[in-house]
Amino acid sequence: MLKYLGFVCVVLSLAANGVAEEAKPVLTWAASLDFARDNDALAADRDGLIAKARRVAATAIVRRVYKYEDVGKFRTWLDGRARALEGCPRQSWFALAMSDYGTSRAINSELPLLAAAYRLSGEEAFHSRILAQLEETVTWSPLQRPGYTLYTPSAKAVPPDFNDGNWLATGMGVRALADTLDIMPSGSIPEALLEKINQLLTKEIASIADDWRTKRSWFIRSNNPRTNQWVLPTEGLIRACLVLGNEKHPEEYELGVRNLLAAMDSQGPEGEFYEGIGYANFTVTSMLHAAHAMAVTGDRRGLDHPFLRRFPAWMAHHLQPGRFRINCFDAGCAKTPTTDGGFRGLLSLFVALTDAPVARWTLNNQFSGTSDDFVGLLARGSAGETRDPGLFARYESATRVNWRSSWSDDATGVWVRGGHRLDGHDHFDRGHVNFIFHGKPILIEAGTPSYDNPRIHTHYSTIIGHNVLEVPGTVLKKSPASITVRRLDGDGGEVLVNPTAGYAAAERWHRKVTWNESRLDVMDEVVFPSDELKKAVFRWHLGTQGDVRIAGSGQQFLVTWEGVEITFESSVPLSAETELLPDNTVNLGERIGPDHVHRCVLVRTAEPCNAWTLRTSVVGKQLPR
Repeated sequence: MLKYLGFVCVVLSLAANGVAEEAKPVLTWAASLDFARDNDALAADRDGLIAKARRVAATAIVRRVYKYEDVGKFRTWLDGRARALEGCPRQSWFALAMSDYGTSRAINSELPLLAAAYRLSGEEAFHSRILAQLEETVTWSPLQRPGYTLYTPSAKAVPPDFNDGNWLATGMGVRALADTLDIMPSGSIPEALLEKINQLLTKEIASIADDWRTKRSWFIRSNNPRTNQWVLPTEGLIRACLVLGNEKHPEEYELGVRNLLAAMDSQGPEGEFYEGIGYANFTVTSMLHAAHAMAVTGDRRGLDHPFLRRFPAWMAHHLQPGRFRINCFDAGCAKTPTTDGGFRGLLSLFVALTDAPVARWTLNNQFSGTSDDFVGLLARGSAGETRDPGLFARYESATRVNWRSSWSDDATGVWVRGGHRLDGHDHFDRGHVNFIFHGKPILIEAGTPSYDNPRIHTHYSTIIGHNVLEVPGTVLKKSPASITVRRLDGDGGEVLVNPTAGYAAAERWHRKVTWNESRLDVMDEVVFPSDELKKAVFRWHLGTQGDVRIAGSGQQFLVTWEGVEITFESSVPLSAETELLPDNTVNLGERIGPDHVHRCVLVRTAEPCNAWTLRTSVVGKQLPR
């Protein structure tokens, strides 16, 4: 039987006859923290949380700014894309809207932490800092100012009544307020301030509901519940209704619940998130917070949704050997240290709210433990089942295959990317192959830099940033690319990828990928229309900046560097060369301008052809220790 040590541990167990047992009641954050306060085993963890909160309390409060030239001051955030709008009327609109996201994100990380520390310790410094931030925050009406969609240059004036709807700052801002109100001791917030908070939340409810009524936001007009931008305002609507009493806003509350369930229903059947792991991290966090707040009142429609039960395994399957992760989609750098805050934060939330066995196992075996916030404290107070997610999987949605030889950091890992029609924030990466040999990255992708990086749409998210086919001068589409698994087991795998639909110039491109713990083989078959001769190129991004040697001619080439051999055997004459390309995957240290760089091998047909078969074999060699 699972121990319930005073935190939110909701387990819907199945009895032997398949009938669900009654779920345990879901506690508020305040009640959970009271149990944690009385648990002697958590004394050191409580002290650590309080010490962290003291550092936050010593900083200035976060303030809203109202002019472009002030964005970046008073702990606000300037989105780098705003600089590219210099001279455009929309520059100020966009910068202020994005700064709202930054301020809401900041108070969301700070206010609940301070409130938890105050509840645990009673230190007045926390109390006064919280009240000061709340007094500032109630002036942020609306929490999300318009303009987040105005990130492309335009000389047109922005109408004074422009409104692109509630967005990310809405959800994070309401969460910060709702969690703080939950955690703070009764009577610790003055009635006058509580009234200001209630007035702000009342306006937020009306505004969010009006967005859906009028279909103001792009994601509402297109009925796209898969996107993060649908979920965050939805959380804001649900949480605001619950703070004020959902009986006072029953229609708005049910609208929020319908939106939340639609978002969960829209994701993959095995817990896949269609915008990739980067956007999943904060979007699923939002889903969980909304579902928890609902469940506290007895409404378990969110918390019991199957998507939340299956997501932790999909998340854990992003982890690759060498402390890397699968970084297809807009997912940033692949490096994932044991202290990674994003993974630990969301997995800790799953442990605290759903007692997810895979989340607990992953925290215990792949990371340094639970997160360093109050949710992590509550998760550390739990004891329950653990279960590893398995070493390999095939996912139809957000299409990919992932494999690793073991859970040790020096294991071998492979992932292969396909493509799904519903993918969002994805790259031109259909057919990409990634290979890590005994913890050493061999074949990589370029990764995703910040959105203001000038090469994001030329060298990172494009075919140039991936190990895929290019037919120079032709149009490429993001299209579905199926993966057929012929074999996938503990010894390796063999899969077939068909990215043809994205290549208008090709009659067929089929890729077969076969691997085991020490080598990877790729067979590419490219066919062009019979009356057309085309040149083509394959790129192979390497996990090194160092010297790469190329030998060979004609139809055979050998590429080597320390501990690695790559052979190319072709049906037509080739040319082969290397170049340095920008990198946000392994980030090895050397930079050219703002970007890290890595080596990339380009294998080209020497002359135009109407068919090309290329066999690529990658062999890793164990170096002496």
